[in-house]
Formats: sequence, C-alpha cells, structure tokens
Amino acid sequence: MKNLIFLVLTAVCWGPSYLFIKIGITAVPPFTLVLIRMSLAALILHIYCKLKKTGGFYWRQQWKHYLILGLTLNVFPLCLICYGEMYISSSIAGIINSTTLIFTVIVAYFFGSQEILSKHKIMGMITGIIGLMVIYFPMLVDDEGSSGIGIVLLLLSCLCYGIGTVYVRKHLKKVKGPTVLTAQVTIATLILLPCAFIFDRHHLTMPTLEAILGIVGLAAIGTVLGFLSYYKVIELAGSTYASFTSLLVPIFAMLLGTIVLHEKLAFNHYLGAFFILSGVLVMNSAKKIKIDSLQSTHQ
Repeated sequence: MKNLIFLVLTAVCWGPSYLFIKIGITAVPPFTLVLIRMSLAALILHIYCKLKKTGGFYWRQQWKHYLILGLTLNVFPLCLICYGEMYISSSIAGIINSTTLIFTVIVAYFFGSQEILSKHKIMGMITGIIGLMVIYFPMLVDDEGSSGIGIVLLLLSCLCYGIGTVYVRKHLKKVKGPTVLTAQVTIATLILLPCAFIFDRHHLTMPTLEAILGIVGLAAIGTVLGFLSYYKVIELAGSTYASFTSLLVPIFAMLLGTIVLHEKLAFNHYLGAFFILSGVLVMNSAKKIKIDSLQSTHQ
C-alpha cells in the first residue's frame, strides 16, 4: 500500500509541472524561469541533505558526472520544455513527456551496459511512435507547423532525460539519490545564471503573482517533493515499479490543463495519448527493465 501511495504522490507532484510552466512562461523568460526553479530547489535540497545527513558530495571525484547530469537532466530538458510550451498546451506537453521511457530504453541499448532490447520493448517503442505520429501530423497541417516545433522540442527534452538516466545508472549507482539530485541541481543553477543574464536580460518584466506562485510550485513540488517521493518508490519497490509514473503523470497533466487552463484536446490527442501510454505499459510488462529512471522532469 505504501508503494502505491508514494507512486501516486510522485505523479501528483510531477503532473502539475507542465501547468506551472505554462503559467510561468507568460511572465518570465525560459532561462530565468528555469534558473529560479533550480535555485529554489537547490536551497531546499541542501537544507534537506543537511538535516538528513545524507553524506558527502565528493565534488573532487564526481564533479564531471554531476556536470553532465546537471546538463542532461536539468538545463537542457527544462529549457526545451519551457520553449516547447510556447507552442503547445501543457496537456500535450505532459503526453509527449511520457516518451521519456522509450528514449531511455533506446539510449540504454546503444550506450548502456548489456541492456537487452526485448520483444516487449520493441513493441512498446513502435506503439509509442504511432501515438506520436497520430498527435504530430494533424498539428503540422492545422497550425502551419508551429505546434510541430513545440513537439520536437519536447521530444528533444525526453532524449536528454534518456541520456541522463542511462548515465547516472552507469556512473553513480552507489551515490545516494538525494545527494546526486542536490549536486546536479546546484551545478545547473550555476550554468543557468550566465545564460539567463545573456539571453533574458532584455525581456525581463515584473512577473505576476500567478507566475511567481507557479515557479515556486515548480521548485518545491515538481523538483524537490516529486523527486524525493520518486526515490522513495525506488527504495520501496524498485525502479521498474517506479517507472509506472510514466503512465500516471500525463493523466494529471491533461486533467489540470483542461480544468485550470481550459485547454481543449482533439480526438487525435486522446488517441495518440492512448497509443503512447499503451506503449509505455507494454515496455513495463517485460520481465526485467533495468532502468533507474530520473524523469522531469519534468517535468
């Protein structure tokens, strides 16, 4: 029962991330939004690690690994999601993000250690790709390609998550989850600071209270509470069980986008979501899925 509670809690934390981003980017430029999110998350996580005494970070030995994770699991994907949501709704962003597991399996097969591409995984990938096409092609025609750009950016963010997930599994298996998360978020903050100054300094305006609350929600709920809950699921039930969050997060993202932002989804969006989530479910039905996923990131 405890496994299920933390699994649902993780999805509840990650699902609203796309809603918070959609609200935040209306008033805050992407690099600045991600910088504030990472800064707040880093502060909260350092306090958490201090109180919980999670152990040393071993910066001298591990800094290169933390740097790569900060880029692949935070800077690149989160900025891509922010730019992507300028073109597509938060609901569709949540649906597309569920393809992270598919990208993780592909990256693990080519660059991981002895990752077997089973029949279940191949079937799941094909089903997921069909779902993407069902969503993608009608949008290319209807919106003259603008929504298509958003989907491509979201897919690139999922690829980044896949790379980061395989990398952390290969190089930092022995380091505690909260320690890795705190280190990578800290480095991401340092990287984003000059980026925000260079790219966003001419676009800054006074953010609305709604945007500020959205960014705080992203940091506290989407990043800190979401990941700590996710690590608890892995601790209690393993990474395969934890990867079922890929099925739950899009549902919460769609519900919140529809209810709060009044986003409208067409029939092909629901059909595409069905294929994508079915693909993820098929991949999870394999006897062994050896992936220690560290998702959205998104969300």
